[in-house]
Amino acid sequence: MTTRPSKPKSLPDPPVIRQLSEEEAPNLYEDGVYYPGAAIPGFEPELSPVTQPSIEEAPHLYEDGIFYPATDGAPLPDGAEQYHEFLHVNTLLQIHYADQPRTLVSGNTFIYYDQGRPGRNIAPDCYVAFDVNADEIIRQEHYRIWIVGKPPEFALEIASKHTAHNDLVPKRELYAAIGIGEYWRYDPTEDSRYYGERLVGERLVDGEYQRLPVAPDAEGRPRGYSPTLELDLVWEDRILRFYNPATGEWLRDYAETRVELVTAESILASEQAARTAAESMLETEQAARETERAARAAAEARAAELEAELRRLRGDAT
Repeated sequence: MTTRPSKPKSLPDPPVIRQLSEEEAPNLYEDGVYYPGAAIPGFEPELSPVTQPSIEEAPHLYEDGIFYPATDGAPLPDGAEQYHEFLHVNTLLQIHYADQPRTLVSGNTFIYYDQGRPGRNIAPDCYVAFDVNADEIIRQEHYRIWIVGKPPEFALEIASKHTAHNDLVPKRELYAAIGIGEYWRYDPTEDSRYYGERLVGERLVDGEYQRLPVAPDAEGRPRGYSPTLELDLVWEDRILRFYNPATGEWLRDYAETRVELVTAESILASEQAARTAAESMLETEQAARETERAARAAAEARAAELEAELRRLRGDAT
């Protein structure tokens, strides 16, 4: 039986994305109309209203007759800006934990933290939960803390124009309140214009976040160690990388893995071609030696015949 965590006395509401003014974000406006998911002028995001299925159609989205939607139908506030970094980070960690079926890596999916109040939800850019039924959570399409039995151990946010303030204050307070043990923030901009820092890691101690050490490494890259993931987080050329001190290797995404595979296959093919050529050369040399031995044996046999013939002729002459 799963032991459910005790509910904090007071849980804050989820942060609300503030609408930027036209002066602050002219790229999100066209003819005075605000397009919150836009990356370029003239792009209108397609909002998909959430159609509530019946309990018969989607029983996994219901509990005690209450509907917990898997999505709100809205696009990411800065989806075009964050997409590459969002995909990169989640892919790296999903590959890293692929052989651990009870580890869940997810991102931009709802975490419900207040039973019976589906409006109380939050969606980190990336979160990791250990020792959970990952397949069941994926089937549920969201993470209900009171069902899983605990909050995720790790959450990470990627800075963007719309979300930076919420990441720094309201989300941070909410993550602490629901008990997420580690909270990291990563600003992909060169000048750290959103967070003011490229990389920040914090660990929950007695209900409050305390900073984890992050400092420039030998190559000047901001670098910090996550005790929860047992990985180094490294800001490099606007990309967040992960390094495994236990193996001395960088985590690789699908593209990097593919390149390594192609390179390895090319090296293997070259080695096999070289081996085949060497074997062919060896066979040629062996054939030449066999031919030489046969020729020598034939010459020796012919010499023996001539010597015998010579002895016979000498005998006849005598």
